[in-house]
Amino acid sequence: MKMFKKLLKKLIRPRSDQRERLARRYMKGSGLEIGALHCPLLLPANVRVKYVDRVSRQESIAKFPELDASEIVAVDYIDDGFVLSAIPESSQDFLIANHVLEHTPNPIQVLKNWIRIIKPDGILFITVPIAEECFDRGRSLTTLEHLTDDFELYNRYAQTRDQNRIVQKNKDHLREWINISERNIFSKRYPEYKHPSFSEIEKRIEATHIKNIEIHFHTFSMVSYHDLLSFFTSTIDISVQIEKIMKNGGEIISVMKKSSKS
Repeated sequence: MKMFKKLLKKLIRPRSDQRERLARRYMKGSGLEIGALHCPLLLPANVRVKYVDRVSRQESIAKFPELDASEIVAVDYIDDGFVLSAIPESSQDFLIANHVLEHTPNPIQVLKNWIRIIKPDGILFITVPIAEECFDRGRSLTTLEHLTDDFELYNRYAQTRDQNRIVQKNKDHLREWINISERNIFSKRYPEYKHPSFSEIEKRIEATHIKNIEIHFHTFSMVSYHDLLSFFTSTIDISVQIEKIMKNGGEIISVMKKSSKS
């Protein structure tokens, strides 16, 4: 989930003051942040936060030697941040997920999982990168139809265990990532970079365990991201409303609130 987080920070340059201003306005009580690594959201002094990640702080320090180890947060819950199986339902006043949602192949289900652990009147604070302002430039924007199809596919897989179409779709995502996003990343960093051939890419895709890849499965613009949240709040979970959605440098900040009547 965090393979390119340092590079993302450099390329997207989010205005942290905007994030912090919204945090002061909306955050209270105690909650969670997913995948904070070395860039946790700065919260008001009276707000308590615990951190969720797939691996421990020690493992992250070993995995990212280029980062300042002192800035990497201690992990309170080692858990899949897309599922949060270790977190009880309606137990948190807020959940923060900065540059996380684009890494899941099934964003609608992940939004459901995140809302599940939020208390009534709780806040979901999410940021996603704008595709045309980061290394995803040149990729096709993910449509709402695509996202709803992913959601339905995964629901059917839960019943039939037939994952062939899911695997094929995720291979297509990986293929696009290699051909566009990865090319943008490595050609910027390494002048001598030579893009792999078609056959080399296909061999790599076939050898990759799809569940373990750390890429941007989906890409967003302000309009397409707003479409996703509007669909979610009107169709998937009407107990949730959009409080704020705004551009912030090369990213979009969204704040959603769970109704006290849910």
